This record gives sequence, structure tokens and C-alpha cells, in this order.
Amino acid sequence: MPPKKRLGDALVDQGIITQEQLMEALKVQKIKKMRLGQVILELGFANEEQILNVLSKQLGVPKISLEEYEINKNVLELVPAKIAQKHILIPLFIDGKRLTIAMVDPLDVFVIDQLQYMTGMTIDIVISSQDEIKSAIHKYYGTVRDVDDVVDEFQNTSAEEKERNDSAETYKVVEDDNPIVRFVDLIIKEAVKERASDIHVEPDDNLLRIRYRIDGVLHLVKNVPNKVKNAILSRIKIISGMDIAEKRLPQDGRMNLKFENKEIDVRVSSLPTAWGEKIVMRLLDKSSVMIGIDKLGFLEEQLKQYQRALKEPNGIILLTGPTGSGKTSTLYAGINFIKSPTTNITTVENPIEYKLQLVNQVQTHSEIGMTFANALRSILRQDPDVIMVGEIRDVETAEIAIESALTGHLVMSTLHTNDAPQAIVRLNEMGIQPYLLTPTLLQIIAQRLVRTICPKCREEFIADPELVYELGLSKDREWKFFRGAGCVFCNNSGYRGRMGIQEVLTIDDDIRKMIINKDSATEIKKVAISKGMLSLRMSAIKKALMGITTPEEVLRVTKRD
Repeated sequence: MPPKKRLGDALVDQGIITQEQLMEALKVQKIKKMRLGQVILELGFANEEQILNVLSKQLGVPKISLEEYEINKNVLELVPAKIAQKHILIPLFIDGKRLTIAMVDPLDVFVIDQLQYMTGMTIDIVISSQDEIKSAIHKYYGTVRDVDDVVDEFQNTSAEEKERNDSAETYKVVEDDNPIVRFVDLIIKEAVKERASDIHVEPDDNLLRIRYRIDGVLHLVKNVPNKVKNAILSRIKIISGMDIAEKRLPQDGRMNLKFENKEIDVRVSSLPTAWGEKIVMRLLDKSSVMIGIDKLGFLEEQLKQYQRALKEPNGIILLTGPTGSGKTSTLYAGINFIKSPTTNITTVENPIEYKLQLVNQVQTHSEIGMTFANALRSILRQDPDVIMVGEIRDVETAEIAIESALTGHLVMSTLHTNDAPQAIVRLNEMGIQPYLLTPTLLQIIAQRLVRTICPKCREEFIADPELVYELGLSKDREWKFFRGAGCVFCNNSGYRGRMGIQEVLTIDDDIRKMIINKDSATEIKKVAISKGMLSLRMSAIKKALMGITTPEEVLRVTKRD
């Protein structure tokens, strides 16, 4: 059905934009050669929902949510991924000789004609949002189809070409027509798109397994035939600066890449296994280090406590938790909060994960004697105000950190313990005397990361008695929580993103007396909770009640609490 009015006039008539805004948008459209709707969106004159509603009404085309559809593989094969990505569309279902397509721009008659000619079917159009269509394209096309093409292409090359592909020289130059180069490029770029923190490339008996860690959980992406194993591993080692000939010893490497206006630092580690070298690539988004201290997941009172500790002129702030619990990010956010041209901040790290402005960052090199302890001694002669130590690993480092705090410096560092009070016991076990801890310790923060509920498919539910019992809540009332139903936006997982949960132990006079008396971590925790401290479990339950995470995630992450 032809439109009754042009999109711009319809938006003006409905009072969504003014005539002046329409004229400005038309001028920009002439320069940029873009769709008018896209120009209006970019200028901020209207939102996508308003534009889609007007288009739907004007054209008599239904507006749908893709979350309600599960697309069949046979339908996807009718439209190539390149066309879907270029024109932001996706096929939904077949009804006889009619194919229904979801589009952002139902006025693009040339694409509709192309699809009719290509498929030999009558095309019916529905409208959906750009975000939903792009998410569906990633979900249903994604890397898998491109990877299949690359693997097939490699298997079809000649023996001479395969031998050349196994040589180091091939991978020193990025050749777009080389299938293995394209494959490695694809798995890294797709991992960035999917917000993965790590890529696992794992050789097995007769295949090479590719897995992504997304929101803390590993997901299988692709099993690749053994024939291409050596070529893929060689390519990764070359671009990360490893020795391609050394396959018996573990190696570390690094690479940098730019993708969709993001700078990604990739730390690469290889490990010899029974079936060949396993490689793990950790993806560090440099933009994420600029996260504000208020975006870390602290509850309101916890955040105030952390900010007060950061403003102290001297003392020690410790972050505790397992690897991958966001300790470094919380330290960096703290440094960003206090850094200024009037403050001398120096860090000792291994490795330096992100580079910060106004901060002097030192990399340790234990093989040449540049240990945490030796670096700290040198830093104390550099007139620092604030010192961040990546990790307190031994008694020597701990003693120098305490000495630094006693001589008027604010020291921030990390320890590997399960909760905040156990950090005190750990320092005692390392040989640090209680009389040195009481005047220096300011605060200990234990941290974990929980997956957050997908905002697009969040739904409320009432917890059953068994779940209430597991959470340790009162049975005398009804408990309402939230969960994700699963949709295109979150790949049907019900989760999207992660957030910190914290246990903040601020050292006061009562806790200092307990430290002097060498009371157990359990006793210290009981007293701290009686004075208002929230344990990790309590913090997580609060976030579940707020609709940020699920009770199941609370139980998974705080099992030992």
C-alpha cells in the first residue's frame, strides 16, 4: 500500500517534530545521502519507536517484536548474510509462496524487488527496530556461517597452498584472501561483538574447539576440523608476537586492535596440552577502564564508605576476591576518582592492563629482578602520594606496603581471599604483626561479579519455598524476584552484562581491638555485620530484590558465603 504522506510530513502532522526540524533534517539528508528516518534519529528529533509507529500507520505494515520469533534455518538460507547485514533485514517465515521479512526501512523498494527476484517468492514486509534486527542477525547468522565458508575454502585449497598456510611467513602479513587469516579475524571480532572477556582455542583428539566466555560463563562457538588446527594456532601466535617454532613451553603474547571505535588490548597465553597447544585470548576493552566509580555496583552506603576511604591521606585499602572478580577495575575506578594534577599516583602492576593519564605506571619484570617489592622501594623515593600495588603476593611486598602507609602514603592493593575479614587472617599468616595492621588498615572490600538480567525480557515471579529456604530468607512473607525470559537481545540466556557485588569492611576501633586479639575471621565478620556491614550474600540478595540479578545467580556466586 503506498504511503498516504511522506514520513517527514507525517511526523510533523503528529507533532513529533517541527517544520523547522524537518527542513534541517532534509538538508542533512542531501549531504549525507541517508534515509530521512535515520537522519532524524541521529539529530535527536525523534526516537526510533516514534518513527516506526508512524511508518507502520502510514504504510499499513505491522510493527513486530523479534523476541517472539524463532527463525528456521531453511528460511535463513533464502537470504545471504551479506544482504541481511547491509540492508538491516532478516527473513522470518514462509507461508506457501510468500516470505515475510522484517526490515527497518520498508520504503526501500529496490531491496524488496531484489529479494523477490532472488527468492522467487512474494515478499511481505513487517517493521522492527534496528537493534532487534541487528541482534537477530548476530544470533542467527553470526560467525558460524562465515566460519563454515572459511573452513570449506581452506579444505578445498591445494596441498601446496596448505603447506604455505602452515608457514610463519604467511601470517606476518594480513592477507584478506587467506582463509585462515580471515578465520582468526572473524573469531576475534565476533567475540568483541558478543562482549566476550576471553576466547578459548582448545585442541582435542580430532577437532579444535572455540569457546567464548560471556558474562563469566563459557559458551561453545564452533568445533573446527583438525586439518586447520596448526594453521589457526600459528596465525594467533604470529600476530601476538610469540615464537611459532616453540611448542613445548608456555608463552605469553599481546596484540592490539581497533573495532567499532573501540580499542581492544588482547593478552594471549599458550599452554602445551596432550593434543597440542591451547591458547586463551583475554580481551581488554580500554574504554571500560574509564567507568565511573558509581557504575561498579556498590550499594549507596557502600559507595560512600569507599569514597571516604579513598580521600584519606594515608592507610591501606585492600580488594579481595578470586581472579576475574573485577578487583583491578574497582582499583582503577578508585584511582580515576582521586587523580588530579596535584596528586602523585604511582602503580606497580604485572601486567599493566590499561594505561591511565596522570598516573605513573610501572611494569614488574621478575626475571631481571624488578619484583613488586623492589619496584615499591624505588617508588618510595619518587615522592608519591598514592601507591597502587597490583597484588600483595609475599611478606616482603606486604611489609613495604605497610611501611608506605605508616610513612604517610595511601596504598591500594589486592589479595586472594574469599571474604573481607579473611584478608586480616591472611596477612597475619604471612607474618604481619597485628600492631602494624591496626594503624594502617582503612578498609577491605571483597568483590564478586553477578550476571545482570536482560532489560528486554525481564519478568517478575514469586519465589517458591525451596528457593526462599536456599537464600536464607524468612518464610513468613511472599518474596518477589525477577528473571529474564530469554530473547534475541540476550541470545535467550536471560542475562546481559555483569555487575559487582561487594562486602565492605571499614576498620573501626572495635575491629582494631579484635585484630590485636587475633580473633578469627568468623568473629570479626559477626561483629562487622552487627555494625551494619552487608555480606556478599546480603548485597547480592538486595540486588536480586531490586531486579538487577536473579536468585539463581545469587546462589551460584555466593555459595561459600
